[in-house]
Amino acid sequence: MRAVQLDAYGPAENLRIVEAPIPEPAKDEVLIKVEAASVIFADSLMRRGTYLNLPPSLPVIPGREVVGVVEKVGSRAKSTGSDLADRVGDDVTHIKEGSRVMAIMNSGGYAEYATASMNEVICIPDNVSSMQALVYRVNMRIAYLAYHVFGRIKPRDTILLHAPAGGIGALITQIAKRRADNVVIALSSSSEKLDFCRDNGADYGINYNECDYVEEVLRITGGRGVDVSLNSVAGPTLKKDPLAIRALGRWVIYGHAAGMGLIDPYEVILPKSLNIQVFSVYTVKERDEYRKATDFMLNWLHTEKLMSVSKTFALEEVRSAHRWIDEQRSIGKVALVM
Repeated sequence: MRAVQLDAYGPAENLRIVEAPIPEPAKDEVLIKVEAASVIFADSLMRRGTYLNLPPSLPVIPGREVVGVVEKVGSRAKSTGSDLADRVGDDVTHIKEGSRVMAIMNSGGYAEYATASMNEVICIPDNVSSMQALVYRVNMRIAYLAYHVFGRIKPRDTILLHAPAGGIGALITQIAKRRADNVVIALSSSSEKLDFCRDNGADYGINYNECDYVEEVLRITGGRGVDVSLNSVAGPTLKKDPLAIRALGRWVIYGHAAGMGLIDPYEVILPKSLNIQVFSVYTVKERDEYRKATDFMLNWLHTEKLMSVSKTFALEEVRSAHRWIDEQRSIGKVALVM
């Protein structure tokens, strides 16, 4: 099979196309004939060697999110199929050979075939295309957690949203505007991205390359500040964000696209009594919050107008796809197609 291999951490040029053997699924896994694989910021971090959960050794086939068709089911999965059903609405669908699925894995997705644990495989509803499913498999659950669990956002709260044109930010906007009456202030780096955000429902757009975003937020909110900032960027924004949040407001940090940065708890945060939540999805994967996020995502797939992948590259264009991410040119979901 064709696959992308990373031999050494570094630039996109370190990714190359190789011929690799088709993997054999373990007893609790399925083999998926991959239709498309997401290209996400975590993939870029892993390629550069700066991801928090690096593979144990190189070379490795990158890729964490895929959609495709089940080619083979591991032996134990076959023998206990009734326990490996996926709940989709009120229907129970068994994962079997020929099932259309969306899956996540630690690595291996940038290939024509990939294996995934049955616990990380969800059947795609009949009304959903593969390219739509790829948008929601991971991102909607994180969006739900950021909005409902850690942000505790209420109707009519005002939200400052970092990276609103990304895969997660776009879905947070949709939750805020379709399921509540929030005011969403989108903070991005280009007019093209802000046009996307407004079309997606954002009430205001701020280009942080053209103005001081704190001053603009305070102007929009009449000097009060936002109720909550949802920040997946970190870096220098950790110094500025508290200035844009109202007293007793909430600050949710769930990524570090601009670097780790530092938080000074005394200069602004203490006088404002800000509530800070820093979260990772991995801390709730075995908890009820994650199951509720999954139910929310599946309900959304059945009831809402869906987005699709916005930019695709052929597998052989993987270097271009990574440069697209590295240069912050992505809007929505980016995918490699097989």
